[in-house]
Amino acid sequence: MKTKLMLFCLCAFMANTVWAETTLDIESAVHLALERNLSLERSRMESAAAKRKHDRSWNSLIPSLGVGAVAAHPTSITGPLSSVTNVWTPGFSLSASLHLSPSIFADIERTKTDYEAGLLNHAAAQQELEFQVRRLCYQLLLLQANTELMEQNAASAQNRYEQIRVFQRTGQASNLDELSARLDAQTQQTNVRNALTAYENALDSLKQFLMIPPEEHIVLQGSLQTLLKIPPVPEQSIETGISREPLTISVLRKNINALEVQRRGLRTSSYAPSLNLSWNASPLYSDAANDWLDTGGQFSVTLSMKLDNFLPWSPAKERLDSLDDSIAMQQNHLRESIASHQNTVRNLQRNIIQSAETIETLRLNLSLAEETRSMYEASYQKGAADLQSVYSARDRVLLAENQLLSEQYNLAAAILELEKELAVPFGSLMHRE
Repeated sequence: MKTKLMLFCLCAFMANTVWAETTLDIESAVHLALERNLSLERSRMESAAAKRKHDRSWNSLIPSLGVGAVAAHPTSITGPLSSVTNVWTPGFSLSASLHLSPSIFADIERTKTDYEAGLLNHAAAQQELEFQVRRLCYQLLLLQANTELMEQNAASAQNRYEQIRVFQRTGQASNLDELSARLDAQTQQTNVRNALTAYENALDSLKQFLMIPPEEHIVLQGSLQTLLKIPPVPEQSIETGISREPLTISVLRKNINALEVQRRGLRTSSYAPSLNLSWNASPLYSDAANDWLDTGGQFSVTLSMKLDNFLPWSPAKERLDSLDDSIAMQQNHLRESIASHQNTVRNLQRNIIQSAETIETLRLNLSLAEETRSMYEASYQKGAADLQSVYSARDRVLLAENQLLSEQYNLAAAILELEKELAVPFGSLMHRE
C-alpha cells in the first residue's frame, strides 16, 4: 500500500513538473529577463566591483604601518665578546611610511571614470537585453499567427485533395489533378511542421533569455494586430528625441575619457617627483639594566624622480605613445559610430514610413480578398460557382492575412530598433489604441 502511494505521489510530481506552464506578455517577459538573465547579472557584478573600487580609492592616502619582533645579538670584528654581552636581546620594531605622488589623485579620478563607464556598460547591456527580448516576442507572435494560418492552409489543401479524389473516381478530374492536389496537401503539412519548428526554436531562445527550464511550457499573450492598430505615420513624431545618442556612443565617449585620465596619471607618475615620508624605531630590552634601551628612531623625508623617463626611448615614453595611439583610434571609432548612427536613424525613419504605407495597402488587399471570398461563397450557395473557386478565394484571404502580419512585424521591429538608436524608452514611439 505504501509502495503504491509513493508511486502515485511520484507520478503526480512528474506530471506537475512536465506540465508546468507560465503565461507571459511582452512586459512580464522583459521583467523576467532583467531579473534573471545571467549575462546581465555579470554586468551588475562588474558595476558593483567598480563602485567598490571607486568608494575605496582614497585608501592610497592611508599610511603604511608595520610592526615586527626583533632579537638582537652583538657581534665584534676585533675580538671575542664578554660573557655578559654574548646574549640575545629581545625587542620589537615599528615603522610608518606615506608615499605621496600626483599620480595618486589621477588614479582616484580614474576609478571614478571606470565606475561611470561600468554604469554605462550595464545600462547598454540592459537596453540590449530588453531589445532582444521584445523583438523575440514580436517574432514569436508572428510565428504563432503564421502557424495558425498555415494550419488553415493545410486544412483547406486537404479538403481540396479529398474533393479532387471524389471527382477523380467519378471521372470529373484527371490523375494529374489528383496528384497535384495531393502534392499541395503534403506541401502545406510540411509548411506547418516548418512553422512549428521555427516557433519552438524561437521559444527556446526566449526561455534562455528568461532562464526558464526548457521543459516548462510558455503561453505568450498578445498579438501583432493589437500592438500596431495605429501605425506611427507622422514623421515629425518619429524625429522626437533625435538629438539623443545611443548608449553605445556614450560608452565610447566614456572609454575615451578613461584613456585620457589614464594618460594624465601615467604622465604625472613618470615626470612628476614623488614624496616619501617614513619613520621607524626598534626598541630593545636589556636584561642587565632591566629596562628598555633607548635606541632612538629615524624619520626621513625623500623626494625622488626618475630621470630615465625623460629619455625619448624610455619605457614610460613608449607607454604614453601607446595611450596616444589608443585615444586616436577610439576617437576615430567614435566619429565612425556617430556617422553610422545618423545614417541608421534616417534609414529606419524611411523604412517605418514605407512600412506604415504598405500596411494600409495590405489592409485594403485583405478587405478585397475577404469581399471576394464572400462573393464566391454566396455564388457557391446559389450554384453559380464551384467549390474549388471557394477554396482558392479562402486561400487568398489567408495569404493576405499572412502578408499583413509579416509587414506588421517589420514595422514593430523597425520601431523597436529606432527606439534603441534614439535611447528613448521602448514603446514611446509605438502608437496603440
